[in-house]
Amino acid sequence: MTFKKIISAILTAAVAITFAGVSVKAEANYVLGGMAHVQDQGDTAASWNAETGEITLGSRGLSRRLEKINISFENNTGYGGSLEYRVHIQDYGWTEWLPAGTDAGTAGQSKRLEGIEIRLTGDLAAYYNVVYRAHIQDYGDAQGWVANGALAGSTGESKRVEEIKVKLEPKSSPSFSSSVIYHVHRQDFGWESDWKSNGAVSGTTGQSKRLEAITLSVSDPAYSGGIKYRTHVQDIGWQDWKYDGDLSGTTGMGKRLEAIQIELTGDMASNYDVYYRVHVEGFGWLGWAKNGESAGTSGLSLRLEAIQVIMTAKGASAPGSVAGITSVRPESTFSDADLDTIVSQGIYSGWITAGGSTYYIIKNADGTGKFADGVVNIDGTDFIFSNGKLAPNQRIVSNNKIYYTDGSGNVYRIVDGDKPMVALTYDDGPTQYTNQILDILEANGGKATFFVMGCLVSSNADAVKRAYDMGCQIGSHTWDHPTLTKCSTDKILQELNSTDAAVQAVIGCPTSIMRPPGGAQNGTVASIIAQTGKPLILWSVDTRDWENKNSQMIINNVLSNVKDGSIILMHDRLGCTVTASQTIIPTLTAQGYQLVTVEEMALLNGGMVPGGVYRCF
Repeated sequence: MTFKKIISAILTAAVAITFAGVSVKAEANYVLGGMAHVQDQGDTAASWNAETGEITLGSRGLSRRLEKINISFENNTGYGGSLEYRVHIQDYGWTEWLPAGTDAGTAGQSKRLEGIEIRLTGDLAAYYNVVYRAHIQDYGDAQGWVANGALAGSTGESKRVEEIKVKLEPKSSPSFSSSVIYHVHRQDFGWESDWKSNGAVSGTTGQSKRLEAITLSVSDPAYSGGIKYRTHVQDIGWQDWKYDGDLSGTTGMGKRLEAIQIELTGDMASNYDVYYRVHVEGFGWLGWAKNGESAGTSGLSLRLEAIQVIMTAKGASAPGSVAGITSVRPESTFSDADLDTIVSQGIYSGWITAGGSTYYIIKNADGTGKFADGVVNIDGTDFIFSNGKLAPNQRIVSNNKIYYTDGSGNVYRIVDGDKPMVALTYDDGPTQYTNQILDILEANGGKATFFVMGCLVSSNADAVKRAYDMGCQIGSHTWDHPTLTKCSTDKILQELNSTDAAVQAVIGCPTSIMRPPGGAQNGTVASIIAQTGKPLILWSVDTRDWENKNSQMIINNVLSNVKDGSIILMHDRLGCTVTASQTIIPTLTAQGYQLVTVEEMALLNGGMVPGGVYRCF
């Protein structure tokens, strides 16, 4: 069935119509009447409902065709203009537009009316909608209410109109809203028996049935314009653009639709976007296409099996869950060449699973496509990709941010270089207090750097492993805390190498930074430590917790001196430091500081070099 500018309307059963703030009976504004010539019955007067302002012409439930109509119209609205109509007659086609009170159709020729269009004229059309609904052979009332010149009925399907209802509604009536209606011809089924609207699924999934043709229509009484569309047909290619209810595709030829493009026209295009997505053989549901983009495949000989179409306000986000479909992560099997074609030609965008691997494809502005790489935000969530695949267990620096991914490739932590950062550091552990500090960090989402002494690592291995697994950094504080400026080269290297061996035995990797005990260092020490590839990390805020052993003094020292880029020195061998940390950590977090590791702060501030000495960033 084809039809033009069909809109969705709500059948109102209200007793009165409200217009310009005044409630009035329909007959105070207009009176409709007329006659219908019905198969086997002859001329039959219209039934007029004065309360709703609605007339009924013809019959339902009797399988009798309408053969001719005559609609009379008495205009009492105060606006100039009238009503006119035309009909589509079996074997003859459309009549001319005829004024109210004129016969339209035939009598005595056994010719059915197949379609009816009605419209208002003059100023009346600016203030009122004429609304009508056809009862159609085999389809019943499935088409719903249409208005203002839209087709009620069909052309080209040999279906009789059996009844028509007509009424007027003020333009201020809430009965109308913008909508898109669509109707598909399916393999083995023919035309669907009902029309779909606003994202409903038209077609089938899981039955391997191709779409062969489609018609679409839109309407909004407030705007001019309509809809145009074209389809890519098997062995034929792209067809010409069709408009508002025309058939696109083929019927009776066994040809599949392979892709579709849909656009709005006129003022409709200025006020709405049209989104559509298709279910494709081997893919499943593809992502949303928009405003003329191609949906489907035009070079892979794959059938369209179902379609969803929906209109949104201009500039609105793409629809989310529609008709119960929340995900378009299809399972499919393609050769490498086909997948490359899918990507490069921009045939598909979004998630796709092929060859046992899941990819994410991005469509470029020029219509081509590419595999996602780096950081991509999808529906408000950041993901990390490498050549289209989620990158698991990665740390990636991008756009002045550090992203961490879990084993599934999902981003679970972001360090933002545009926001203030502080590096809390704890020396001389691990001890019995280390886990208490880790508890406070974990409760507040913070990270810290622990400069461990190698001689204590094996006896407190669980704390070291927990800190590392939480995302804290493990640094070297030598094996047993000697003053390095008084040590030989061999002694310094032995201190560092022994500590690294102990740490690696627990967490699987050596340390990458070190802190000289007491901060004692000079050029000679720095050059020796450079041989191990490590930088030297000092501090910008010294709490002197080892000296004052007063938790409030530690708190005051930190909070009065901290600033973006600070490295704060504390010791996790002291109970007073644990107590102070219970205040320092949540307070800094509440003040907007990110509690990060030394390495994270360095990555976002130019990095570090072996043998370099760093006090802040």
